[in-house]
Amino acid sequence: MARAGESVAIRSFRGTRRASVYREHILSENDFARIVATATAGSLPLLSSLDAYAPRELGKAKAKRLADEITDVRMSGELPDLDHELTAIGEVARWCARASDDAWMKIEGR
Repeated sequence: MARAGESVAIRSFRGTRRASVYREHILSENDFARIVATATAGSLPLLSSLDAYAPRELGKAKAKRLADEITDVRMSGELPDLDHELTAIGEVARWCARASDDAWMKIEGR
């Protein structure tokens, strides 16, 4: 259950573990939970497996899959009020997936 004031950070990193640049999107835990619930109902395996309380790291291939699943949620039209959040998450995931060198994503509650 989401608590008021809690948030989820979705970050994509490029570079090395010692020296990297990143992009991020932060959204409320409640909005994140709604997105995950919609993904579960739509049988989207990666997105539905995410949990705000269990930090998760994804490689480039899974970042691409996440971007694709986010697009599926957007195209479903089930969360029109979260279109901005979905678009931002998709952009962060695609930025990771398209990196020519090492890249990864972290998804965690704050």
